[in-house]
Amino acid sequence: MSASRVYRPALWLLAVALILGSFAIVGNIYYFYWRSNHVGASLVAKEKIAISKINNPSSGPPVSCTPPGENDSAPQPAGILSIPSIGLKEAPVVDGTADAELNVAVGHVTTTVWPGQKGTSVLSAHDVTWFSNTPNLKPGDIITYETPCYTYTFSVTKHEIVSSGTQLIESSDPTLVLDTCWPITALYLTNQRYLTFSNLVSAVPNGAPVSGSLRPGSVLVVPAPPALAQAAGFHFPYLPFPLGTLVIQGTPQSAWTQSTAPTDAEVAAITLYQDAIYSAVHGRSDWWNQIAPKVSYSSVSALVGSTKVGYLNAVDPVITVKGTSVTNFQIVTTISISGGPQPGRYSLTVGESAINRIMTITSWTMNKI
Repeated sequence: MSASRVYRPALWLLAVALILGSFAIVGNIYYFYWRSNHVGASLVAKEKIAISKINNPSSGPPVSCTPPGENDSAPQPAGILSIPSIGLKEAPVVDGTADAELNVAVGHVTTTVWPGQKGTSVLSAHDVTWFSNTPNLKPGDIITYETPCYTYTFSVTKHEIVSSGTQLIESSDPTLVLDTCWPITALYLTNQRYLTFSNLVSAVPNGAPVSGSLRPGSVLVVPAPPALAQAAGFHFPYLPFPLGTLVIQGTPQSAWTQSTAPTDAEVAAITLYQDAIYSAVHGRSDWWNQIAPKVSYSSVSALVGSTKVGYLNAVDPVITVKGTSVTNFQIVTTISISGGPQPGRYSLTVGESAINRIMTITSWTMNKI
């Protein structure tokens, strides 16, 4: 008997084993995704029911504001995580980071505080599932964590790649960290972690009583650092200027226009504008990057170091509204700059946007005239 006849059956057996093994791997991956999506959707639906009960107290027994603890046999939803800029619409969050939790949801690291509380909260997920696109997040992008009692909004600040087990520095302010394996495409556990850091910018109670018949979606938040807010005067113009006519465009509901929402929106728009002027005049690019994360600091170079900013005409805010949600602002005026390297008169057009009630500057155009 030749050697080839001896080895041929063995090679066939090896080939069959490899094929069956590949089917098993593919089957496990398919089952993992199926279970993650199926059970995850059920957890989201369950949490939405709890949220609806808070907003409609008469619909049933009261809902507890205390997050459910770790339960490997039957994980319970504690909240819903959403990151619109990377297409993460609704990810269930449960307590714990064992396979039982991470196979069906985003897991809360039990040794850290819950999102929105003072300190550093860590949420973990497998890299190829919920957090597969977190490297695409940019500073200023919004992360929302909704529970039955509060909706917390965070603004992304930075990314880090660290070794597994690295201790995070405890923050004195509410901070959220998203944790997943690195490389982000690995189908196995790795010894490195990809971390996305974000800071709390708003905490809105769900089901809170609201004066009047309208609960506007226009309760807007300006993400100014505390030092900037204190220095510029959070609700009053740092540099006095004449207000012109408030213009409302788009498709606002009549209930929105008849409430205090337009005034609230105008205050928020002017507050953000004055914070931008203050940051520019004082050369604080760090502050500017928080309130205008996608606009180059060079856009305000003419203001840096100036000693006085005056107004040649009124400041006219234009608000675009859809239903009861503010989407965009525009401020148009003409200013005069004294002192600094580029004094003169400038036409100024400022664009602002509101995403998930968080306002940022999205454009800043100055032309010397």
